[in-house]
Amino acid sequence: MSFAIEVPGEAAPLSLLELAKALEAAATSSDNAQRQSASQQLQVWETHPDFYPGLQTVFLDRSLHTPLRFLAIIILKNGIDKYWRHTSKHAIKPAEKHLIRSRLLQGSLDEEDRNLVLHNALVVAKIARIDYPTDWPDVMSTIIAVARTAKSDNPVHLSSILQILLRVVKELGTARLRKSQTALQAATPELVQLLGEIYTEKTAYWQEFLMKGRGDEDDADYAMQNSLTALKLLRRLVTVGYEHPHTDPMVQGFWSLSQTQFDQFLNGVKNDSWIPVPYQDLVGKHLIQFTKLHIDMCETHPASFPVLPNSIPLVKAYWNLVRDFSDVFEKSGGIRQTTNETTAGNPKHEGPLSEKLALKGLLLLRSCVAIAYRPVQTFKYRSQETKDQEKEAINIIKTDLLTRDLLLDIVQVTISKLFIFRQSDLEAWENDPEEWEAQERSEGMAYEWAVRPCAERLLIDLLTRYKELGQPLLTYCELATKVEMDIVTKEAAYCALGCAAPVIHEAFDFDRFLNVSLVKDAQVLDPMAKLLRRRIAILLSQWIAIKVPASSRPVVYDIFRHLLNPADQYNDEVVRITAAREFRMIVDEFEFSGEAFLPFAADIFNLMINLLREVESDETKLAILGTIRAVVSRMEAHIAPFGDAIMATLPNLWESAASDEYMMKQSILSIMSALVDSMRADSLRYQSAIIPLLREAMDPNSALHLYLIEESVELWKAVLTQSQPPLNPDLVQMVEMALPLLEYESDVANRCLEIVKDYIVLVPQEILSDRLRRPTIAALAKTLDSRSRDQSQLGALSVELVIRAAEALGGAQGVSVVVQDMLETGLLPTILEGLHSAWEASQTTGPARTISKINTIKQTDWIMLLARIALADPAVFATMLAGFGRGGTEIDSVWSWLSTLWFSNFDCMADIARQKLSCLALTRLWELPNPMQDLVLRHLQDYLSMWASVLGDLTMVDGGPEGGAGEEQMPGKDTLIWDALPSFEWDTPIDVHEREFAMKDPIHKVDAFEFVRARLADLVQRVGGEQAFERDWAVNVDKDVLHGFQRLSGRLASR
Repeated sequence: MSFAIEVPGEAAPLSLLELAKALEAAATSSDNAQRQSASQQLQVWETHPDFYPGLQTVFLDRSLHTPLRFLAIIILKNGIDKYWRHTSKHAIKPAEKHLIRSRLLQGSLDEEDRNLVLHNALVVAKIARIDYPTDWPDVMSTIIAVARTAKSDNPVHLSSILQILLRVVKELGTARLRKSQTALQAATPELVQLLGEIYTEKTAYWQEFLMKGRGDEDDADYAMQNSLTALKLLRRLVTVGYEHPHTDPMVQGFWSLSQTQFDQFLNGVKNDSWIPVPYQDLVGKHLIQFTKLHIDMCETHPASFPVLPNSIPLVKAYWNLVRDFSDVFEKSGGIRQTTNETTAGNPKHEGPLSEKLALKGLLLLRSCVAIAYRPVQTFKYRSQETKDQEKEAINIIKTDLLTRDLLLDIVQVTISKLFIFRQSDLEAWENDPEEWEAQERSEGMAYEWAVRPCAERLLIDLLTRYKELGQPLLTYCELATKVEMDIVTKEAAYCALGCAAPVIHEAFDFDRFLNVSLVKDAQVLDPMAKLLRRRIAILLSQWIAIKVPASSRPVVYDIFRHLLNPADQYNDEVVRITAAREFRMIVDEFEFSGEAFLPFAADIFNLMINLLREVESDETKLAILGTIRAVVSRMEAHIAPFGDAIMATLPNLWESAASDEYMMKQSILSIMSALVDSMRADSLRYQSAIIPLLREAMDPNSALHLYLIEESVELWKAVLTQSQPPLNPDLVQMVEMALPLLEYESDVANRCLEIVKDYIVLVPQEILSDRLRRPTIAALAKTLDSRSRDQSQLGALSVELVIRAAEALGGAQGVSVVVQDMLETGLLPTILEGLHSAWEASQTTGPARTISKINTIKQTDWIMLLARIALADPAVFATMLAGFGRGGTEIDSVWSWLSTLWFSNFDCMADIARQKLSCLALTRLWELPNPMQDLVLRHLQDYLSMWASVLGDLTMVDGGPEGGAGEEQMPGKDTLIWDALPSFEWDTPIDVHEREFAMKDPIHKVDAFEFVRARLADLVQRVGGEQAFERDWAVNVDKDVLHGFQRLSGRLASR
């Protein structure tokens, strides 16, 4: 194989020697510049032929340094994701893939470095996920053959091949493609049989060695490692490799074996066991794998788990294990989540094996409750037999497992023993308060690796389904309020009281308990008082939405003010952080009153802001900021006295945040939005502080732009909503930053479109200036053809506002300038092209009919834009249409199809305001001389029908014959005419200004009937009087249509 390939530019030619040199420099050089140069060289080579086979060759050369080989396999592994698929740009060639695949197993079998073995196995797995079974059909058979050969006489090879198989099974087990799932299931029976043999043989060997001392110590070590890997494989295969595992004899046999050996190994790791201490850790890992097998089977195959051999006794045995552990729970060291990671990238958890097994027992019980009461919902087809099996499984769990005796036992043990706060918990609390609080929070994931949170979740699951369990809990909780208990026991009782809140709230007098017990307990002075204070904050957040009357809410606020006070030595960091986090639940509650909270607001705001300055964890800061935002939102106008203090803090907090702390800045922007919404027009004084932050967040050259865009746009919109002319000049200049974002089809683009619309309403003279007019129209033009209905409609409305503003500020000349810009930016050509396609589609039928480029909704929106131009200045409209006609002058060639489409579109206009707009616009065309005069008269019948329909709807008067339905209706005026500007309680400044702008719209200003009558009379005179009009034009109109319009006109004229 030749590696002499020249690459462009100053890059070195790719050869095996140069590749090894570059890898060595990148991996081991102490010169930073040399490392960077080598890394850049390797990136250049990534897309060149023979680069990845060359990496594999370097990796396989055991004479080279380990760091160099390690870097080679890492780059190869990363390259699989980038370039292995044939659809990738610069994809690896098939011949190179074949060469790499042919040497993959070689890279693990003879390798002594287990880290290199692991990463080579990961490469094999990644390739197998893509290529198996289509391009690499023999990978499984090859691995199986090697494993069979190695299982008897070569434990090193066996360890390596099992490592490869484990990674392959993991990859295929998580693959979403059906072909990968089917291929794995096809290979599963043979794999399970082989792995069962390996597991049984190796387990027997190391048991014999440990119990009787027979065999070699090194071989026993390998046997334990290999049996553990085989067990990991079997655990995955029996859960992902079978559709119905309970029907397979091998699975049933392994399931029974797992229970037998679980009991055997469990006895082996107890005190005075037959397993020496150095080996107990590995045996413990076997036990953990058995627990994972049982939980995975319960969660993955809920219909199979209950009917597998002895599954119900197994779960009960797990509960007995938990109950036995509960006796020593208080003295156990606890499980800790470490900063180290497993090979899968998950955090490691360290702690006593007995506690880990008890945790798994609780998780298994939760999974069983889920089988019974939260069955998995799926769209996948299930046969009737499968549905019956699922019903049977649910029945078995409910009747055979979740008996009343077991449930009462779980409740009693949980609340009396597993809720106890231990010395180990207190040590973890004090070692890293912020980290501990974050892990223990109610919405955290601590229940997955800690016994106490998991026991809480299990109790909540049971109480949700078995309301009768609330009675023993009620008795226990009432006892806790009457009998003097030590703080630790009382904390556990309050934990149970919080879990039981939804069940016992009707029978338990929490209001009395709050005012009598909790107020006193929150002020207890004791070194352990912080435990109780933290629990009180959580308890109140659990009960606030269930049963705390308005009269007692000030007591709750006062308790939180007390818990947030740093001057009290018993309110340590965890207590105050918990109080700040849980207070969000207090203010988010539906019945929260800003007025009732007002006396406590100043103190609580100051305490939370001071706490915000103390904490270091970003997650904790975000939680506190989230609470502040909730308070600001829920207090509404009552927040005004504290606005200055909040706005004095936020900019400083923004500046103190690192350049990459986007989540902190997101929260700051959200609080500002909430403050502006709550303070309404009073927030105008903060614009000088808000606008610089907005400009920074909206800067497209900023690295944080994409992370802050949503919150920035929300704040921007909130500021504009509360603004009124004249706007802050800095705020006006920001409109240019919104225009590029209109091209996005997303919620952000829609919000930016609303912002542009607000600018058109608030500062039309700025939008119509030479600097902004054409860019704005060009940006809006792109929104009209958007696939988003909301974006398209809002864009059309914004263009309408531009036309109205041009007419209001510049008259006919202003409209002419805007129309010219609409032509030159392609907006009007796009509209007419789309409308023409709609007209063409309406002229065809049958299978070969033409499909319109636009739907009827967009068709109506676009016609409204033409109506605005015609209503503003019909002469400009006619000139524009003529420009699209034959030779650029013949308006007839456009009007003939456009008028037909326009009149037919009235049937699609559900909004009477749009009908009136079209009616006024079409009627204004009667003002024009020929050739337009004759063109509109050719559609006289369409005009009369349209006038009768629209005027009848507008005035609630119809044109029916005497004695018809219309005779009962009193002739009325135009219903869209506004006599006075309407107003509402929650109007914002932008609402008022939009309504004032709308008040000037002819739709709300012009009487449609008088408008039509005047132009009809004028045209009748222009054509020679009534006789000439009737002789030359009205004679061609259907008599019913003509008489209907005449009757309607008579009734409206008599108003």
